[in-house]
Order: sequence, then structure tokens, then C-alpha cells
Amino acid sequence: MTDAATIKIDPRDYRLDGRLAKRIWRLAKPYWSDSRHWKSWVLMLFTILSGPLWAFYNYTVAQLMAEQANTLVSKGESEWYAYFWMLLLLAVGKWLYDLILSLLNMLMKMQWYRWMTEWVVHRYLQNKTYYDISMKGDIDNPDERIQSNVDPFVTAALTFPGNVLSTILGLITNGLLLTQVTSSMTTFVVVYSIIGLVLQTAIYWPLIRKNFDLVAANADFRFGLLRVRDNAETIAFFRGEKMEEKQVKRRLDRVVKHNMNIFYYKFKTEFINQAFENIWTISPLIFVYPLYFSGQIEFGIITLASTAALQLRQAIQSLQSYIPFLANAAPSVVRLAQIVERFDEMDAHAARVENQIRVERADRIALQHVNFQTPGGEQNLAQDVSLAVEPGQSLIIIGQTGVGKSSILRTMAGLWTRGSGTMVMPHDDAMMFVPQKPYMMLGDLRAQLLYPHGDQNMSDAALQQVLERVCLPDLIEKAGGLDAQRDWSRVFSLGEQQRISF
Repeated sequence: MTDAATIKIDPRDYRLDGRLAKRIWRLAKPYWSDSRHWKSWVLMLFTILSGPLWAFYNYTVAQLMAEQANTLVSKGESEWYAYFWMLLLLAVGKWLYDLILSLLNMLMKMQWYRWMTEWVVHRYLQNKTYYDISMKGDIDNPDERIQSNVDPFVTAALTFPGNVLSTILGLITNGLLLTQVTSSMTTFVVVYSIIGLVLQTAIYWPLIRKNFDLVAANADFRFGLLRVRDNAETIAFFRGEKMEEKQVKRRLDRVVKHNMNIFYYKFKTEFINQAFENIWTISPLIFVYPLYFSGQIEFGIITLASTAALQLRQAIQSLQSYIPFLANAAPSVVRLAQIVERFDEMDAHAARVENQIRVERADRIALQHVNFQTPGGEQNLAQDVSLAVEPGQSLIIIGQTGVGKSSILRTMAGLWTRGSGTMVMPHDDAMMFVPQKPYMMLGDLRAQLLYPHGDQNMSDAALQQVLERVCLPDLIEKAGGLDAQRDWSRVFSLGEQQRISF
């Protein structure tokens, strides 16, 4: 598998632009266009339609807090307590609402997350895409992309509609409230927030690339450790511990380097953010308190104005805060989109018959003037090959290393299709290819013995009989039974694994 550090990255992958939006839509469309997911549509509509209720809640609370402040100044004790309990009940109701909404959002998120992960895995295994990615080496760590990047994408996609709606409603309701007190303060908040939005975008744009590099470095570090685990015995035979330690340390150095780059960048930009926030702190001294001291507004209006200004600022800040969130999520979206785009490419390739060897089906094997090429057509392999193998016959292909023996088998198995000529092969159900390197799947022993298309209803006695034919009479007892689940690549010797493959 190729490391992320060795792959050339398209500079457009670091941008917050229309290309990123198209990729988000490409990832989201399969789930939301499926009519079976109507429950998610109901939950999403509920979340969106509850936005106006939340805006009305904020409007009402601001009015009540202003009235409560006025009763405090006038020492209206009974009225103040009435407002207090009313605001408390509203706060409890808001808490219950948030609790229910968080539950619904989690249900919607988990349903989408599970479906999308299964969909990506299915597409990954379809059309032998996993083999194409492994062979070309132009997409690093596909397993990490599937495991780690679906969740950030789903989270980002689900929060966007609610953020946009809350921003719009917050601007309208709190803008109306604040304008009733002072239009100059409203103008200041809007201008201040727009400047902040532009500033946030400028600050966080470079973070997309830095986060992208960090995600890739973490994936490479994980892959380096997995290589040691998966090849433990071979490394031990070679006594390659020092070399492995160096390669793991090199990957760790990249992770530390990219983490520190992000920290230093945020450290420098924090001064700009803090200075900008200090301007907000002194704004009431200029726009609100002079009106109170001059007798133009009551004391409670200060509370109303402060609350409205704060909520107006928070409404715009919700969009501002989404920019760094999107900057952190963008690498996950891009890395996931890249692998989904390969799925689409493989689908198009499967539907396109171009420079491919013609395959016919019959109860024999025959190659008729076949010319073999590498999958991309970069290199010609064996040329003008003709042979025939009838039922009951055997054929051995010999030759020097590099002449294309394995390539012929890959083509006969359907892994490679590029070339010309005609190839007659049995149907897939009637063929079995045993690769040079045995493969032990994850699961119980019964599933391993039946891998990949065995009869699940085969009796224990029948399985034992087959094992005896390949000189493994004690295998089931050694493994602890057919239902035992272990890492069979470590339990069985290489010779036992090869005989299991047969």
C-alpha cells in the first residue's frame, strides 16, 4: 500500500469551493435519495421546522428578562418572582427540547453512518475496486478512509442545515429587537460580524491543507504499525526490528510535525481573534449605556439590548464557527470522496468495452491469439498466445521471472482485462484460483474451510473427510472445533494454510 507522503495531491483539494460542495453532494445523495430512508427525512424536517420555535423562544426570553430587570429596579417583588419562575420553566422546557433533539439527531446520524459505511464497503469490494486501488497505489490507506472519515462527514452534513436556519432566524428576530432600542448598535453588530466572518475565512483557509496533511500522516503512522503486526514472524526471522523502529519513528515524526504546524498557526492567529473580540466587549459602552444615562431608555432595556445583541452576534457566530469546523472536516470529506470517485470510475470502466480481451464461456479453457497488457496499457506482456486445455488435461506454464506467467493467470481470473484476442473460460462458479500466498479470513474455522463459496449446510463429517484428503486429519481438533474463532494465519503453519486453500 502506498504512503500518503508519496502521493501527489491536487491543490484544488485544499479549497472551500464549489468542487468541495459537489463532493459533499456526491457523498450525501445516495442516502437521501433512497425512499427507504423516509424516517431520516422526517427527523430532518422536524429539526429544521423547530428553528422558528427556537427563534420565538429567544425573542420571548429577551422580552421577559427586560421586564424582570425593570421590576427589580422598581422593587416589585411579586412581579419579579413571577418572571423568575416563568423564565425557569422556559429554561427547563428548553433543556428538555435540547435533550430530545440531541437524541433524534444521534439516531439520524447513526442510521446514516451505518448505511453509508456499509455502502462504501460494498462499493469497495464491487468490481474488484480494492484490487485496483492496491495495484495502482494512488489512494493511500483506503481502510483508514472508510473507518475514520465517514463519521466526520455525516456530522458535518447534518449540522449544516440547522446552522444556516438558526443564523437566518437569529438575524431577523434579534435584529428587530435591537433595532427597537438603537439602530446604530444593530448596524455595528452586523458589520462587526461580517468582518469577523471574512476574517475567520481568511484565517482558517490555510488550515484545510494543514489538517489534510495531519490526517494523512496519522493514517500512515497507523499503517506502519499494522505492517509490523501483520509481518511479525517475517520481521523476526530477518531481525529487522531496528529498521522497523526507524520507519515507525519516521512516520511518528510526520505526525508530530503536522500537529505542531497547526498549533503554531493557531497560536499566531489567536492574537488576531482576541483583539477582535475585545472590540465587542466595549461596544455596549458606546451604543447602549449612554442612552440609559441620558434617560432615553429604562434599565430593563439594557438587558434587552444586551441579550438581543449577544444573540444576534451568536447567530452570525454559528456560521463563523462552522468555518473552522468545515476546515477540520474538509480533509475527511476529500479523502472519502476520492475513494467514492474511484468507485464511479470502476463502474464506468466495467461498462466500457475498450481494448479488452473477449471472453467466451464453455466447459474448457482456450486462448486464441491473445495479447496481454498491463491494466493501464503501459506495457505489452505475453503476445499472440494460443493454447487449449480440455477437461481432464493439465497444463503448467513455465518461464523466466518477469515474462508474464502471473499476468496470464490474472487475466484468466478476470483481474486484468486489457489486451486483445479471445479467451474461452468456464463460468465463474466452475472455477477456483489458488493464489501463491494463502489467505486466512476473519471468522470461525467452519467459515474459513468454506471460504469463499462453500456450502454452508455441509456436515462436519464431510468437512473432516475433505481435510483428510489434503492430509490435515487433526486440524479441527487442533483448532478447538469448527466454531472456534482465532487468527488462523498465526495458528496454522504456511503449509497448513496452503493445503486449506486447496
